[in-house]
Amino acid sequence: MPIFTYEAVNKDGETITGQLNATSKEEAVGVLTRKKLVLDKIEEIEVRDSAGLSKHLFERFTALDRIVLVRNLAVTIKAGLSIVEALEILITDATKKITGEILTSAKMNVQNGQSLSKTFEFYHKYFPSIFVGMIKAGETSGQLDKTLDELSGQLTKEYNLIKKVKSALAYPLILLVASLGIVALLLIFVLPRLTRTFAQSQTELPMITKVLVSMSAALTKSYWLDAGVLILLIGFISFFRKTVAGRAFFSFIAFHTPVVKNLVKKIILVRLTRTLGSLIASGLSIVESLELCRKLVGNPNYEKAIDIVINDIKNGVQISEAFRKFPDLFPRFLTSLIGVGEKTGTLESVLKTFADFYDDEVDGALKDLTTFLEPMMLLFMGLLVGLIAVSILMPIYQLVGKFV
Repeated sequence: MPIFTYEAVNKDGETITGQLNATSKEEAVGVLTRKKLVLDKIEEIEVRDSAGLSKHLFERFTALDRIVLVRNLAVTIKAGLSIVEALEILITDATKKITGEILTSAKMNVQNGQSLSKTFEFYHKYFPSIFVGMIKAGETSGQLDKTLDELSGQLTKEYNLIKKVKSALAYPLILLVASLGIVALLLIFVLPRLTRTFAQSQTELPMITKVLVSMSAALTKSYWLDAGVLILLIGFISFFRKTVAGRAFFSFIAFHTPVVKNLVKKIILVRLTRTLGSLIASGLSIVESLELCRKLVGNPNYEKAIDIVINDIKNGVQISEAFRKFPDLFPRFLTSLIGVGEKTGTLESVLKTFADFYDDEVDGALKDLTTFLEPMMLLFMGLLVGLIAVSILMPIYQLVGKFV
């Protein structure tokens, strides 16, 4: 965040100087004006770092760093320290430069009368809108310590969910990479040597062998070209999946694959209900909470449904009735629980209960997926290697047959 130095006159006529963080010069002037200071001079200073072009070139602010930051901040504030004192302690204990920079900016902002959420909003690359929304709600309600506790628990469960999914998919991914690696080795190193032998013997090659020989020739023609094509392919897939068309395509694939469809729905429902419950508990309205949750789900089908639900709620429709319009996306069990929560005033508690219940369901869905994927990957690997083996052995048998 940009740092501005200023020189101003306070209400006692004294000239004071200082620094503050702000996203723009106009915002900095506004902060100083609200503090009833008469501004003489203000300018942005350029902060250089001894590391060179980028201070955080080799650093990453991970989900775990975010959890630790929130958890430590919650503990220090609950212990009775002011926000500034809490931030000073965390700055001292920061092990990463980026974490120290964020906390220092937050401390400077708070000292200059700005909100804590303002800093997190500026660092939107590391803190999503839901994170900022909950902090804002906690500051508005005067229950920042409780909100930070709530946010810490929500982030921890979200982290564990993602970790659980990655762990379950690790073995099938290893099998896929291994099978593709074996195929690449056969095509690049084994087949070219045999091709020269086949050419010298003038053996008529089967069609399948001709196809693989052509693939081998293309791969071995230029390794730099192979690397370039691979990088371009990975880059295109990475870019395409972030576009509207790409998200719609991958969503269609996920929702039409038997075992995957069940898992994807349960993961989305766990994330949605847990986050929605946390946002409502932090003091946000149901409409504000749903608008933030819409950015979280990452699925076009659910995003469109949530848009319609928000519009219905604004028009006076009950929350449970609005969700019931989409039985394929929101199970009857969830809509019934939401109805109970509306009547009893315990909507956030009901949503968290559903999230915890479906968290166990995700475990079962992951086991089903791995049970389905592992034999499929082994079968795919066997067929692929077997196909190449047959394409190599067939011309060898023909070659041997000439001399028998």
